Amino acid sequence: MTRKPVEPTPEFLQHHSTEKVETSKAGKRRTRVNDQRWIDYYLKHGHINKNQFNAAEMLLALYRATGRMQKLTASLNELRTGSNTDNSEYGYSALKDYNKLKKMLGTESFKCLEDIVVYDYSAPQWAKRHERNPKASTEILRMSLDHLEEAFKNLRQSS
Repeated sequence: MTRKPVEPTPEFLQHHSTEKVETSKAGKRRTRVNDQRWIDYYLKHGHINKNQFNAAEMLLALYRATGRMQKLTASLNELRTGSNTDNSEYGYSALKDYNKLKKMLGTESFKCLEDIVVYDYSAPQWAKRHERNPKASTEILRMSLDHLEEAFKNLRQSS
């Protein structure tokens, strides 16, 4: 029995950009969503729960607040507008919290979260890069997200 592929709905296409890509099977193509993160995919398909997703979102927001995701092509005029102490203190505080979380979670767990949540690798891609079992990668992600959720609860207490 051959299953007919399901095409995206017009509502889905209004919110996401997609492209048709070739598969390893000759003449077959599939639709890939370009602007969906892996963590969104894992929530949508029930691999993680909403609390784990929220912890991942908090980690990503913290990473962005550190200023590490800034444009590399910023003009010099934007850089010379003066020092904004509120912004630099906020970035410093975010970096300090980010490093605290790294220590609280441990290298392996944090690297898993950083690669999947921040750098948007899939769990199996992360597993292959770090010579882990790709079949267990989603479970490792879930456990790491549980630890992250607890670490966020304890972050202010460990100052």
